[in-house]
Amino acid sequence: MAGEFRLPGSTYQGIASIIIAYGAREEAGPADVRKLDSAHPASASRNNAFLASIGILEGEKERTITPQGRELALALARRDREGIRRNWRRVVSGSEFLQNIVSAVTIRQGMSRPDLRAYIAQAAKQPRNKPVMTGADAVIDILRAAGLLREEDGRVVASYGGEEEPEVRELEAAEVSLAAPAPAGISIHLHIRCEADELEDLAPRLRRLLRELSGLDRGI
Repeated sequence: MAGEFRLPGSTYQGIASIIIAYGAREEAGPADVRKLDSAHPASASRNNAFLASIGILEGEKERTITPQGRELALALARRDREGIRRNWRRVVSGSEFLQNIVSAVTIRQGMSRPDLRAYIAQAAKQPRNKPVMTGADAVIDILRAAGLLREEDGRVVASYGGEEEPEVRELEAAEVSLAAPAPAGISIHLHIRCEADELEDLAPRLRRLLRELSGLDRGI
């Protein structure tokens, strides 16, 4: 099917186990993956195609893990939450399909999980059957693990701020307009410009500034 995107064939936990299996061996093949996959063996091939499409695996006949995939595997094996988040974000930054899913959720200001599953299946040009919905759920959970999406009040929404602030790729500069609390009669507007590589530290710095500005009424 033209334009088809191969979704994973397992849950997020299944995908994580597969990545760990490849990362734990210098030469891990599909047989090692199938041992960890409780689903039908055909799903292993679908997982491999998905993992190759997002830069975790490489090669045609013999799949091997990429350096980026190995870093993610190590973080997953250690249950390093920050490392998992950081490495999944790197994966997403290199995948137009995954970035488009985040953009769709952002534009719609959130979606129900069933609606988002259906959207992912449609975007991937796949039928809305049970295996595809399982793969769509795995994609949602990958984006949650990356801190780019979160579930809130029964909806999946884009995450901004704190440890879940998304990384912006190929952005030359960002401008943030902030209205800070101030004493009666005083209005403070800050215009902050930052480079793309400074976005990671921007949110905590803004929160500190807000706390300081909110205390102006006590200092004046």
